[in-house]
Amino acid sequence: MTSGKKTPVQSFRRVERSWDEFWAEFWRIRLVGSDDAVAWKNQQVVDFCCDVLKLKRGMTLLDLGCGAGFQAHLFAERGIKVHGIDITPKLIAHASTVAKKRKLGATFSVGDMRTFEVEKPFDRVAILGMSFGFGTDEENRATLKNVFRATKAGGKVLITGQHPYSASTHAGPEWMETSEGFLIHRGEFDPMTSRLGGPWELVCPDGTIITEGDNPESEGIRCYTVPEMQSLLIEAGFKNPLFYGSWFLPPSEVQWFSMEMISVADKPKR
Repeated sequence: MTSGKKTPVQSFRRVERSWDEFWAEFWRIRLVGSDDAVAWKNQQVVDFCCDVLKLKRGMTLLDLGCGAGFQAHLFAERGIKVHGIDITPKLIAHASTVAKKRKLGATFSVGDMRTFEVEKPFDRVAILGMSFGFGTDEENRATLKNVFRATKAGGKVLITGQHPYSASTHAGPEWMETSEGFLIHRGEFDPMTSRLGGPWELVCPDGTIITEGDNPESEGIRCYTVPEMQSLLIEAGFKNPLFYGSWFLPPSEVQWFSMEMISVADKPKR
């Protein structure tokens, strides 16, 4: 016996939204701001940076690709004079508002890591959140040269990127449930260019499917090997590059199975 009632068919409507319109705020503010696991990871990242970079109260730190400022705020709580730069105005506005509300000594500005300028160099420079590698190889070289100019003589730089050997764990379809719907990723890794990308979609409860429009990350991220990254850093002028595979302390060297690739290097004193 059946009730005779028919299950309503869900109708879907696809809507394209750009990074500035939707995805930046969704990814960098709403989604990560409500995730306890991300908050725990942010604390790990800051602890690691302070240990490896020998960051101390009163030192200056440039946080490139700072997003909504979650990690920058944690650095500021430790008395570090941090300045964050990000390409997305909406994220910088959020980071600045939170810093002002919490009376943190952190400042923020809109800028592109490939072309930004600073009035004077910083004790330390960090590119966190796997934000390095979204440009072409030429643009990524320009970024490192820009970072070199922004680092004080005798200073240090820390850069995170996608480890190519772990790229396969992000390939193929994957999904996660969020408070705003199901987030679907069709990950693609191109072995000829060593770039990891693929489109994201958010399937909302009302049947709306939000797809990616204009996005600074649309070409995917260049996954550099350790020898490639070592050459890029030395070419930019840095010395003594070291590579780590996780944010756990004590620091551990990168392994073939590492999910992270964290590069640290020195700027010569003269």
